[in-house]
Amino acid sequence: MESRGEHKEQFKFRVRKARAEEIYAVMDINLKTLPENYWYGFYKFIYDNWGEAFLVAEAENGSIIGYAMSRVEHTRDPVLLGLKTELEGDRSVLSKVIDALKSQLAEERPVGHLISIAVLKEYRRRGVGSALLSKTIDVMKNVYKVDAIYLEVRVSNTPAIRLYEKFGFKKARIWRGYYRDGEDAYIMVKRLVD
Repeated sequence: MESRGEHKEQFKFRVRKARAEEIYAVMDINLKTLPENYWYGFYKFIYDNWGEAFLVAEAENGSIIGYAMSRVEHTRDPVLLGLKTELEGDRSVLSKVIDALKSQLAEERPVGHLISIAVLKEYRRRGVGSALLSKTIDVMKNVYKVDAIYLEVRVSNTPAIRLYEKFGFKKARIWRGYYRDGEDAYIMVKRLVD
């Protein structure tokens, strides 16, 4: 997949499946761009198990400028499956208990979890993040056949939230204190099947 940037100068890049030796380049991008970091073994585990959804953005000169890393999980949680939201207002304790019982009786279904997506700062606003997200959705839907895809995003990260909303993700839950610094996260979900 090639995409052009929106700036006056043409910027060509492609999004493709990562190669194992590129995990270190991905780790470097993660360290430069995000406060949440992972150890090599975590990346390798994701790569070994869900390699089709471990993507890199490669500039025309061959350098890795961004990545997206996802895995497949199985859940009964109707929020993560994109079937409901917890942000519809305050619900009674009884309705929360009934929902919890229903989810325990439901069949487990596959969902994609976009664990991490990042683009080097100097390559942002050129369509790289959009291309990575688009390809992630495509792989999750067509290769891994998931019912939905979800992600966590800082409640203060307005640019990322806007990008996800542009691709049909909806805020579905708030995870209080999710990040190490205590900031809350939105769980955003995109339903992929009817």
